[in-house]
Amino acid sequence: MNIEEHAWIQAIALWVKAHLIGIVVLSAITLILSMLSILALVIYLPSDYFTREKHVSIVSNRFLRILLRILKNIFGVIALLIGFVMLIGPGQGLLTILVGVILCDFPRKRRVERKLIGRPALLNAANKFRARYKRPPILLNDE
Repeated sequence: MNIEEHAWIQAIALWVKAHLIGIVVLSAITLILSMLSILALVIYLPSDYFTREKHVSIVSNRFLRILLRILKNIFGVIALLIGFVMLIGPGQGLLTILVGVILCDFPRKRRVERKLIGRPALLNAANKFRARYKRPPILLNDE
């Protein structure tokens, strides 16, 4: 490899060095916001969410329902990606992955959700958060 091929790496390194404080602050803010969003979702998730077979939309406008579904899936994919990063970095990786799975629509989703929340450590963590805010524990079917 010649010098020109490494120039882009040097340019990226210089940019990161010049913006390091901003990158660290933005990372901290997104970590805090993602943790707060995850906690809010776990706290306000209906306790029978994992035992229900069908979910009915409360939005009657077809266009709005489709738009919300697209946005929900986008946020779900983002949560999944952040969750996988948190598995090796700081944060609640499995809880974030669970949130991503809940938000995304894909075949056999219910099975994946139930398998994730069925992990004792994850279920205990979720129910601890819920108990702190006086919410009933998450119910699971005995399958």
